[in-house]
Amino acid sequence: MVGYPKSLNTRQDYEFVRKNFPKEEWRKDFQNLLDTRMDWFNIGTLKSGESGVVDDTHRIVADEQTGEKYQYEYKENPNCRLKAMGYTVDEVKKILESET
Repeated sequence: MVGYPKSLNTRQDYEFVRKNFPKEEWRKDFQNLLDTRMDWFNIGTLKSGESGVVDDTHRIVADEQTGEKYQYEYKENPNCRLKAMGYTVDEVKKILESET
């Protein structure tokens, strides 16, 4: 391989770039693991007259075609890349805080 990889597909790829390239090059990839771990999930349809919850981790989305309203919750995606690569939030934070 010549230069920084175009894609990181396994934990070994992440560890390889961390050990063989300057932090300035791999920092964005590790930060992306943290930044993409949360997502909005539909947790149900609101019944007629039901108000639902709206705050930092909840929102209501209306379907313009059907008029239905859906409650969404912002939470960690169990299928996120962070988990797929076998990292924990604490591990990645420690890696990013390290000197190298």
